[in-house]
Amino acid sequence: MKKLRKGYTTGTCAAAAAKAAAMALRESGIRGKESREITVEITLPKGKGVSLKALIKEVAEDYAVASVIKDAGDDPDVTDGVEIVAKVVVLKSEVRSQKSEGKEGVIIKGGRGVGIATKAGLQVPVGASAINPVPRMMIKEAVKEVLGDKPVEVTIEVPEGEEIAKKTFNPRLGISGGISIIGTTGIVEPMSLEALKATIRCEIDVAVEESGGRSQQRGVIYLAPGKIGEETLKNLFGDIRVVQMSNFIGEALEYARTKGIERVTLGGHPGKLAKILMGYYDTHSRNSPQATGFVAEYLGVKGEFNTVEEIIMQISHSSPAQERKFSELAKDIAEKIGREFGFSHIEIFLFDMKKNLIGDGRWNG
Repeated sequence: MKKLRKGYTTGTCAAAAAKAAAMALRESGIRGKESREITVEITLPKGKGVSLKALIKEVAEDYAVASVIKDAGDDPDVTDGVEIVAKVVVLKSEVRSQKSEGKEGVIIKGGRGVGIATKAGLQVPVGASAINPVPRMMIKEAVKEVLGDKPVEVTIEVPEGEEIAKKTFNPRLGISGGISIIGTTGIVEPMSLEALKATIRCEIDVAVEESGGRSQQRGVIYLAPGKIGEETLKNLFGDIRVVQMSNFIGEALEYARTKGIERVTLGGHPGKLAKILMGYYDTHSRNSPQATGFVAEYLGVKGEFNTVEEIIMQISHSSPAQERKFSELAKDIAEKIGREFGFSHIEIFLFDMKKNLIGDGRWNG
């Protein structure tokens, strides 16, 4: 089996571009020449050094611009191949006095194509550029390595960022106008699910902040595996935030518990949520068996079925007593989650693929 190639995060690329621009400012041999490619050494958060190619685009007496093309390796990342640009400006004395951050040596800003946080609960304050703490640290250290304590302003831009952001979770998270500069290790693991898990945690953070500001939702979080569950929960409860947790039900529930959430409302198809009763909180087909046989046995339905949806279709033409069994299934799922995670109140809503409610159940601790 071919070994998949690792890539670099947007944070690593931004730090490399900023360091390249700082080097252009420092080294007279670069100044005044046409665009040229150089190699930049960047230290990752865990101490490993990596080399990236950077393009010096523009050099003047008090500023320089450089860029790095993001290489995501073999990971199917929408930001793969995107240009990340850094402009490093040496601050004059009169400007420094107006910028308190200048005392720290490096001011970091987001420019065109870098999103702005519009909701609380993200890693940056509302109104700030979506450049996360670890990338900020990497950019600052990379520039200071070259220019020392010289006060400078670094602006990170992603020319295609606003368009690319439409293909990401940023609009759901309340980040507008561009992509985020992110990364905690500096490395993109190919086919890694960590980025998706991090996005789920981030959206839970936003949901927690929102629920604290709405008395009718205080301490409540709404979860669904995917878009069908999200849309059906919104049909029931109105304009609420529903966190899409994909197959990572256990990860989402555990993180919600650590955030102090006590009440959880979860909606989805029984073909996925019934796996919880089977003992599986990672519901991907690679990590858990199909629930068809389990659901048929639980409901007491006889016959050969390929999917849980086929069971639903058969029961929908049966007696009301059989239909009520889906609510019993929902109640048992709620109780299992409540007891195992320690929530005080759990609601489970089960839907078919046409977004019809077929069962609901509750558990109070």
